Amino acid sequence: MAGGLSLLIKPVSADCNMRCQYCFYIRPGDPYRSKEHPVMDDTTLRTMISGYMKSAGRSASFGWQGGEPLLAGLDFFKRVVDYQQKYGLSAQLVSNNLQTNGVLLNDKWAKFFKRYHFFIGVSLDGPEEYHNAYRHSLNGHNSFHQAMKGVQTLRDHQVEFSVLTVLNDVTVKRPVELYQFFIKNGLYFLQFIPCVEFDRDSQKAKRHSVSVESYRDFLCTLFDVWYNKGKPLASIRLFENILTISMGMDPEICAFQNQCGSYVVVEYNGDVYPCDFFVEDQWMGGNLLETPIYEIIENRKMQTFNSRKIEQSSGCDSCQWNFICHSGCQHYRLSDGRNYLCDAYKEFFSYTQKRFDLLKQNLLK
Repeated sequence: MAGGLSLLIKPVSADCNMRCQYCFYIRPGDPYRSKEHPVMDDTTLRTMISGYMKSAGRSASFGWQGGEPLLAGLDFFKRVVDYQQKYGLSAQLVSNNLQTNGVLLNDKWAKFFKRYHFFIGVSLDGPEEYHNAYRHSLNGHNSFHQAMKGVQTLRDHQVEFSVLTVLNDVTVKRPVELYQFFIKNGLYFLQFIPCVEFDRDSQKAKRHSVSVESYRDFLCTLFDVWYNKGKPLASIRLFENILTISMGMDPEICAFQNQCGSYVVVEYNGDVYPCDFFVEDQWMGGNLLETPIYEIIENRKMQTFNSRKIEQSSGCDSCQWNFICHSGCQHYRLSDGRNYLCDAYKEFFSYTQKRFDLLKQNLLK
């Protein structure tokens, strides 16, 4: 197994206590859509952890996602830690990252996360008006106050966490307000993910998605307020990855790596896929109850998917900015091979190049 590869695990598949209107899991093509309240059983959990840790090398990285992974229950994650301790190799480093909507967080969860050094990502779309635009509970109620209560619970127990904001057609128009809200509330570790779902036939973006122009404007304006005369107050994942690349190092986000394959997705029943955006029948690489996970990762189907990032891109080889994005994420690719967000990134890279160079120089002093 290649060093540095991590697992993104969906212990309850796409099951969730929320019904966010822009959620890309709410789609007819989900192979697990008909399963009601799925939960990874103990045999699958034990097989996954033991098989991965035996072949992961020095570092084993587990990402827990959904849906809402907390629906698996606290006892499930206690078994996770028990199996990691049981099957871990000598001096092996283990990390656990968990993405949650924050609604179910309480003192018991926070104490557990603190004790076992889980890093938590909390989904928060900014001020109440914007967060509640699309993020509703199953009964249709707004979720902002519950999410903020969850954030405070993590703080009370000194759990490390960051904020993930989905940029949709509402939030993408409010870069300054979003940034100021986070800074005002002491939220300094931020990630902004563009919502992009488009009709494969017409190639037009669907409702809730960002337009190319709005995403370009968002990035440029956000950078202006973040830059702060060369002394940024917050950590923004995209910006820090671009800075990392400008300093000659490899980026951490998979979208800007030269090929896919930095992680694989494990569904609740042990099915393995190359990417969370492509949990589709055609890309199912195997089931870890039937085939060792290191063999699934190295099979032809998975390798074919990983190499498509470069092989099926259009016009990228001659682009002056391809050293940053390496053709971008496959999920945003149109039928002709172009990346939907390409023009937005080109203008953003050009707009910010000089200031990224200044930031680099300051770090190298």
